[in-house]
Amino acid sequence: KHASVRNHHHNHHNQLESTTSIQLALQDTILESLQNGKSEDDDDQSSSTNDTKQRVPFIIQRLGRGTKKEIEEITQLCVDVFFNAQEDVPNNNDKNPVAPWKAVQLAYLRNYQRGDILSRNAFKKDQLVDLIVARRVYSVDAATNLNANAKLIEDSDNQIYNADQLPAGGDESKLVAGEMIGYCEMMEKKFGLGGNFEGNQVSADEATEDENEEEKEVEEKLRPYLGNLSVVKYARRSGVGSKLMDEGEQVVREWDAGHTEIVLQVEEDNPSAIQFYKRRGWEFVFADPTCRRYDTSGFFLKESRVTKYAMIKRLDQQNADQNGTR
Repeated sequence: KHASVRNHHHNHHNQLESTTSIQLALQDTILESLQNGKSEDDDDQSSSTNDTKQRVPFIIQRLGRGTKKEIEEITQLCVDVFFNAQEDVPNNNDKNPVAPWKAVQLAYLRNYQRGDILSRNAFKKDQLVDLIVARRVYSVDAATNLNANAKLIEDSDNQIYNADQLPAGGDESKLVAGEMIGYCEMMEKKFGLGGNFEGNQVSADEATEDENEEEKEVEEKLRPYLGNLSVVKYARRSGVGSKLMDEGEQVVREWDAGHTEIVLQVEEDNPSAIQFYKRRGWEFVFADPTCRRYDTSGFFLKESRVTKYAMIKRLDQQNADQNGTR
């Protein structure tokens, strides 16, 4: 029905009025479903008072655009979280072997994401970008052999979250940052919110060429975009996602580019993520039913259609106008 209204051209004013009414009705329905939705398992430890699972100690690091080695770690993490079933245990090196056809799919997706990040680094050097990761913290003794990704943590290096979960160590014990357990990226990108956003109702009499130009300008506005928020299964409910997002908001403030809002997209069939964002002050803007995502459920990798919700978080105006520091 919505598409038929859009495609009807008998009367421009009637078309605009009808389309606007349907859009508002659709958004009201979605908003109501979001408000009434129940929260499922998510990463916010504040909602897990009944969860007895031990919280994971971690630190947050900014990587800027990242090195090749860091980007390799990131792609491994993201593809495993989004496309590869995980056991709820740390350092899961003994997980069930992946079928050959699935391994090919995962390798393709890693190469695709790696290439996307590297090409952005090579050809979009003026784009504001920050890669943000969470690393698990371990307490080890002096005799422990550290893996290639582990790094000793000095007292002044980073704040350790859930530090009370670390075992009490002796004089020879040291803290190290181990594997990545969470990731998100903050970048500037063109992202439109639609002409009716900000509560401006458009009547048929106001539909002019000037208005269309204004909508075009809105569509072309550069906005901070939060993407690929991901946390390994065993580290969820430890506050990792919340701290990654806190750091992302701080990154935007420190860009000092005059941004007062951040946008993201979330798939409609991910209710736990939607509720997590809502609790953190994100607002629903619109639903886009034309998005695509990769589907690894079959023998062949394919793209399937999915509806994504666009959401917005308004930054505190005073802080957004400052180049703040933590």
